[in-house]
Amino acid sequence: MKTGKKIILAVPHGFCAGVRRALETVERALELYGPPVYVRHEIVHNEYVVDSLRKRGVVFVESLTGLPKGARLIFSAHGVSPEVESVAQLGKYDVIDATCPLVKKIHLQAVSYYTRGYAVIIVGDKKHPEVIGTAGQIDDSCIVETIDDVGNLPEMKQKHIECLTQSTLSADDTREIVKAIKKRYRGKKVSVSNDICYATQNRQNAVKALAKKCDAVFILGSSSSSNANRLREVAEKTGAKAYLVSGLGGVSPKILNNLGRVIGISAGASTPEILISKFIAYLGRKGWDKVETMGAEEKKIVFKLPDRFA
Repeated sequence: MKTGKKIILAVPHGFCAGVRRALETVERALELYGPPVYVRHEIVHNEYVVDSLRKRGVVFVESLTGLPKGARLIFSAHGVSPEVESVAQLGKYDVIDATCPLVKKIHLQAVSYYTRGYAVIIVGDKKHPEVIGTAGQIDDSCIVETIDDVGNLPEMKQKHIECLTQSTLSADDTREIVKAIKKRYRGKKVSVSNDICYATQNRQNAVKALAKKCDAVFILGSSSSSNANRLREVAEKTGAKAYLVSGLGGVSPKILNNLGRVIGISAGASTPEILISKFIAYLGRKGWDKVETMGAEEKKIVFKLPDRFA
């Protein structure tokens, strides 16, 4: 019996080009060399993906200390600092760099502005591997997480300040922080590189539109995923009840019983399609038996694999 309840699935959602490139890099390494393949940090921030690869012989490490001589080592999509690259070189590891090309671009920007004499401020999560990798590109950088952090920034001798941003942030939040930085350094030239990646922005825009049509929105992704967390925040700020769920299990009856007729679904850029399908099937068994899509597919972008796999 039809219930009148429905699901609206945001388009686009799920994997971005950088994630696809990183995962295909690991797949190719396993096919070509066999296990073990070592990956510095989680290849992408999704527990389902990481656990699946771990079962196939991928070993995820935070420190390079103790790796076997000549170990095959993949840098994750989030990138690393030159310090980590040096440690890998000294260890004579066989390094395969799966850093997202858009993150690499931010690294190059940091070096370019710094060598031109600019002060560099990075807007992002101090503990996120992408931000750590970007900050490590130069000798002197400041990291700002919130507007409150702006007041603690030091005086800058440089006349020009460049703001770089973590690629997975919310555009709205970044805009407010940059405004505060410009106010803090009134009299200096403060500019900002638009580093929020196309996939992050497209998914946030889709969720904004989705949240206006739904009583509640579920974002599928891991709690460690920055872009998935930002999607939940975007949905909530737009006015919908918003929940971040892994997609590995269901949702508590307490939550389901308080939901309205229309549920929206989207997924972070590191969430595989299988988890989206399973979650939709789960909601279907709970009465949300109609599924619609909303939005338009983004232009297909494919990043070239590391040279040895090209």
